[in-house]
Amino acid sequence: MLYDDVEFSGGAALKAAVLEMEAYPYHMHKDVLEIVFTLEGAVELTVVNNVLRMEEGDIYICSSNELHCLQAIEETENLVLLLHVNLSIYKPEFPDINTYQFANSAIERNRTGVQILGSYLKKQLPRFMAGERADLGMLREIGDNILRILIREFQCYNLGKGYPEFNKTYRDNEVQLGRVRRISDYIYANYNQPIKVEDAAATEHISANHLTHIMKNGTGVSFRTFLNLARVEKSATLLLENEKSLQAVAYECGFSKYKYFAASFEKSFRMSPQQYREKYKDRTIFRQRGRFRQLEGEELETWLKSLSGTREELFLDLSQPRRESAFFKPGCVNLWGFRYDHVTDFPLLRDLRKKMSFEMIGIDDDFLRRYRSSPRAMSYILTDFQALQVGLRIHISSRTTPQLLEDFLCRLESLWGRPVPGMAEFFISAAEPEDAQARRLKRMVERRGIAARLVEERPPLAGNLIYDSGYMPCFLLRSLAEGDPMYMDRITLLEGHGAAGEKGGFSLFTERGLKKPVYHLLSMMGKMGSRLAAQGNMYFASQTPGGEDFQILFYHYDKSFDPLFLDPVKARQHIDFLDLMARNCDNNRSVSVHVDHIQGQYVLRKYRLSPEDYVSKYKNAPFLSCEKLSEETLRVLNATLSPEESLTMLEPKGRWHLELELRPFEVVLLSFEKL
Repeated sequence: MLYDDVEFSGGAALKAAVLEMEAYPYHMHKDVLEIVFTLEGAVELTVVNNVLRMEEGDIYICSSNELHCLQAIEETENLVLLLHVNLSIYKPEFPDINTYQFANSAIERNRTGVQILGSYLKKQLPRFMAGERADLGMLREIGDNILRILIREFQCYNLGKGYPEFNKTYRDNEVQLGRVRRISDYIYANYNQPIKVEDAAATEHISANHLTHIMKNGTGVSFRTFLNLARVEKSATLLLENEKSLQAVAYECGFSKYKYFAASFEKSFRMSPQQYREKYKDRTIFRQRGRFRQLEGEELETWLKSLSGTREELFLDLSQPRRESAFFKPGCVNLWGFRYDHVTDFPLLRDLRKKMSFEMIGIDDDFLRRYRSSPRAMSYILTDFQALQVGLRIHISSRTTPQLLEDFLCRLESLWGRPVPGMAEFFISAAEPEDAQARRLKRMVERRGIAARLVEERPPLAGNLIYDSGYMPCFLLRSLAEGDPMYMDRITLLEGHGAAGEKGGFSLFTERGLKKPVYHLLSMMGKMGSRLAAQGNMYFASQTPGGEDFQILFYHYDKSFDPLFLDPVKARQHIDFLDLMARNCDNNRSVSVHVDHIQGQYVLRKYRLSPEDYVSKYKNAPFLSCEKLSEETLRVLNATLSPEESLTMLEPKGRWHLELELRPFEVVLLSFEKL
């Protein structure tokens, strides 16, 4: 037989090995799911009739009873993780787990899902490789997480080269996916019988035409084609594990005549049954052992340490000269397309001005059009802005009419006089560099002594469900660390007011006045000094000019999640990965903080912003079903959602050290105030 037995120590849910692969002959597993993950280099994986080149980062999920083999590629080094999941343990939770089929990176273009799953597997490798020290309960939980993600993100039928790809019609339709699984189970259980589409339809109590439609959507091929593929797949196993005649194999697999078997086999394998047997019969687990070198002991420990990267070291010497670069803080709150209300919005802006010290308010041509027919309202609004002592950043497009711009400039000049440099600036988006209309608008502004510049039109960021989530603060800090403040420039005041969403912004408050996670991030950044002292992979350190106060802002973000924040479609498809990484696994990062030449008494204020708090306390808050929150309810909710805060007195003697642990998507601010 071609079954390769996997021994799970102590009834463990998972078994893993890191291998330098030379060759692993044809085999399959019973009640075991095998995940092949190329960690380094490349290998060749053959699954039934598909030959796949597995590059670094590729993942293939081999289902139970699926024939496959691994082979090194000439002159290419490799390192492969083979992770086996004991399906018998999970049958109470997933009764049909043996019938699930999964799409894979080498066949189906689910690169985002594969990248995030790979990141998760890498972070769990130390637990996989713990051997006898492994926590069996932890392994079972990790296996449960993996199976749920595979079922949610990768479940489908993909039949390989020459056949249509799975079209995801039933991606979120468990009823139809379950029906496709039952039909395929029926086919595999009766492939050696002369079954018809009417027979399978009767088991589901539907018409033959309806079943044909379901199979076409669910697998990409017709019922008859799927049946022949199942028969050919079974024949491949029989050809390699025994010496029966080709005619006997054909009849045993349900073909009425050998010629039909030969035609179907050659279509799938690009060779005749006889050629297949001669080529691969000596390359099975029955006839030869696998050739590979397994990483073990100290070598494995060293490799795992190099892979994990879960610890960050920060050394801060207060005696060193301060850097001249400034720490970036968002300086503008946008009111794009806004319906401004003095009673509710002015207090919010005034509070933000005090806490975050923003210097500009952004408006746009939609805002100008909204109040063009109401000069008095515009006058009141500009008076409010003047009272806040902030400047104006006006975003207009080349489609803005000169008359609209002229009316606003006259109104602005009549109330503010000639704006001093820096009090107002225009950004005019041009469809192309030589946009004549944009240049005309620019000249109109500059004649009034106001700065104006042409900028490229930016694509909108609207429609991403994670922009308002507790995961967003870490992505903003990551973008800032990469030198891209674009997202910070798109912050709006309130959700649901005017064209904010169309312009691609994300807001600080809900319509009911609840503070969003981005608000809390900006509040923490407002406590940072203006001078950047140091910057690393997961932190910013700043100092306050003219004093000895300093601050360190930490964040835990995995760059494999970038596609989810950049593409709203991928965010909807893969939101479960965020929950997996942030809440359902122990994926923390440790930080060692060393501060030299620190003397005297300090107050250490620690602020911690966690995405789980936002999900559990905000999304599930029972008060949100009300039309309007009372002031007291709003105050309590906002206090509950605020970052966790603690205070410690310090009296260091020249050197100070702290060990800090960050959970995924968590932000922590350490503020040192000299007494």
